[in-house]
Amino acid sequence: MVNLYSYIKEVDTFRKLEVDELLFVEYTCMQEETKFGIWSDSNYFAFITSGKKMWRSIYHNYEASHGDILFIKKGANLTHQFFDDEFCAIFFFLPDDFIQSFIKKHDFLLEKKQKDLSSQDAVIRVIQDSILDGYGASIAGYLQKGQQINEQLLSLKFEELLMHLCTDPAHEKLKDYFISLCQSKTYHLTRVMEENFGYSLKLEDYARLCHMSLSSFKKVFKDYYQTTPAVWLKKRKLDLAMHKLLTTDLPIHQLSFECGFEDPSHFIRVFKKAYQQTPLQYRQERLNIK
Repeated sequence: MVNLYSYIKEVDTFRKLEVDELLFVEYTCMQEETKFGIWSDSNYFAFITSGKKMWRSIYHNYEASHGDILFIKKGANLTHQFFDDEFCAIFFFLPDDFIQSFIKKHDFLLEKKQKDLSSQDAVIRVIQDSILDGYGASIAGYLQKGQQINEQLLSLKFEELLMHLCTDPAHEKLKDYFISLCQSKTYHLTRVMEENFGYSLKLEDYARLCHMSLSSFKKVFKDYYQTTPAVWLKKRKLDLAMHKLLTTDLPIHQLSFECGFEDPSHFIRVFKKAYQQTPLQYRQERLNIK
């Protein structure tokens, strides 16, 4: 999977404004594949300016076109590219530590009790309003100037966005997520794993998403789940595969990709070892297909 944040930071193809890990970028999709796996170790907003694209979490699809706004939590997604029109968007990348500092700086936001976010998805559709539309237009104007703006001003623009989202009840889901980033490392780890187990990420990538060294990640994981990350991930991927085998008609090669296995042969081998049947045999038997 491609690290979208790192890729955009490293190439000179896009117009962008950045200070430290904060990044605004005018993104034009250059991929040729229809379906593509991406991940980012930074949260980001996608303000769609033209074309259409779909972000897919483990269980849901989020199609976005001109004027739509999505918030994508740090982690992985599958994307579906449409080629009717060129896809362009303005991405705003917000790392955890910036959000945490903002929340702690404005501690009145922490007076709200932390909600259970176990049912919240890895992608949030943002309700549009005139303030957000104006905000997107102002950033587009800075990007089109083609010159770096004052670093302090750039930070303030990010804070302006967060303050609006955290004080408008219409964006309560986003506020709840921002507050959750100030919770314990264990809580943070469980949310990352539950939202990203179905992707082909390395253990080092999961550790990075949790802001831990690999050894610390493994220890905290084992203390909470009472098993190793590798064993837990294999079981969750297989559970997801079983669900998709019975509820979709996806061909095996596509299903293996959507469940985070390295390739179809690896998926078939792991599945058969666990259930003494190939995935296709499992589907045919359970659905009584001859």
